[in-house]
Amino acid sequence: MENLINLLPSLESLKAEKAKRSFIDFIRFTKPDYQTNWHHELLAKYLQDFADGKIKKLLVFMPPQHGKSEQVSRRFPAYLLGKNPKLKIVGCSYSSDLATSFNRDVQRIIDDEQYRKVFPETTLSGINSKGKGAHVRNSDLFEVVGHKGYYKSVGVSGSLTGTAVDVGIIDDPVKDAIEADSVTYRARAWDWFTNVFLTRMHNESQILVTQTRWHEDDLSGRILEKMNDGNEWVVLSLPAILREELTAKEDKRKKGEALWESKHSLKRLLGIEKANPRAFHSLYQQDPRPFEGGKVFNFSIGWKEDCKIRRYGLDFGYSPDPLALVDVRVEGDNLYLREKIYQTKLDSDEIINRANKNIDKGVKTLCDHRSELIQSMFKRGINAHPAKKGKDSIDAGVKSMQKFNIFVHPDSKNIQKELKYYSYKMDKDGNPIGGQYSEVMNHAIDAIRYAVIDITYSKQNKLRTFSTNGNHKTIR
Repeated sequence: MENLINLLPSLESLKAEKAKRSFIDFIRFTKPDYQTNWHHELLAKYLQDFADGKIKKLLVFMPPQHGKSEQVSRRFPAYLLGKNPKLKIVGCSYSSDLATSFNRDVQRIIDDEQYRKVFPETTLSGINSKGKGAHVRNSDLFEVVGHKGYYKSVGVSGSLTGTAVDVGIIDDPVKDAIEADSVTYRARAWDWFTNVFLTRMHNESQILVTQTRWHEDDLSGRILEKMNDGNEWVVLSLPAILREELTAKEDKRKKGEALWESKHSLKRLLGIEKANPRAFHSLYQQDPRPFEGGKVFNFSIGWKEDCKIRRYGLDFGYSPDPLALVDVRVEGDNLYLREKIYQTKLDSDEIINRANKNIDKGVKTLCDHRSELIQSMFKRGINAHPAKKGKDSIDAGVKSMQKFNIFVHPDSKNIQKELKYYSYKMDKDGNPIGGQYSEVMNHAIDAIRYAVIDITYSKQNKLRTFSTNGNHKTIR
């Protein structure tokens, strides 16, 4: 009987075997003090599906200090390398320091005795190493002994030259509100994601991005807008308080309940919301919104084809800025906008050819001041004119636009984005400064201003403006 009892597996070995098959059990086995709320189990379920290959691209949005990084950036890479020591994993964050910190944490987990009970074949050089030969192990890169797998950490904007990636993990690509509100930083992060990160992937690669949302146009916002036409990205979004915001279908809370009441109570969350509503909607509700007090424009989606008054506005842009050509139409108090061209890296010949294809010849086109291009367009039969510019032309153009009810064509996503994010500069007390505008992507807005100023000027001087049929008689 005693011999039979000795042959039975121990409770510890049963738990270890269960941890090998289940990510949430792996967390509990390797970190016994892990505090589990229902949303942690839900996140672990999504990550399990990712590990099993059921999800290829995953976005996870959760409030700060709600446990996403412990799972995504610490436990999960160790679990993946345990299940498949050949995996090539890259972990990224807003800074190389944070990415390196995650790297060291993953190493500590793999070195731990509890981990070896679950995945004894996954080891690192130095401590507990079984293999022969030199295997890299430092705070930026470690290799799995006896296998071809590795984990490499890098900051957003860092180099990945020569690095093949089976699983790419990005945890918090945005550091703070200053970076989130910077058009330059958002563009730089997107360029890195598309030109560096994605170029290291192959057909079977998987991508996992987790963050607290900071801005509508942050990295995840752009992914959803530009790369999710086929709904290939699975999204797990969990707001701090359940309201009307998008949340996971598995969220069983009642409206008004906190996500993790025992750790972040509803009372505390409401206090944060009262202190800074905009930050709360972004960071805690995963529902980023423009700052209402600083918004310059309100607009609706709509379009009217047959309007009595019509212009084109053309902002040529300078590399790397886009050229913006906008069809501007006015009917009564309504201003209708539709983008015809919004593109970067166009040379002079391409600009002329694209303009010639997209501009109705009889309609007046107000252009940025590049005389050689305006002359070339005029020779091609385009009714091109330099826009009115001056010391206060930006403010005058904005105020002229604000006099109208603005409607944007549903396909004109770039105009919608520019109008949404265009804002006043703020004083030290957080009040908007009239006539002063923050640095934003404003190329379509510039093109619109050129056209609207000309329309306003023509009205003031009792000029009959160009119509959609091309007639342009002038009456004083």
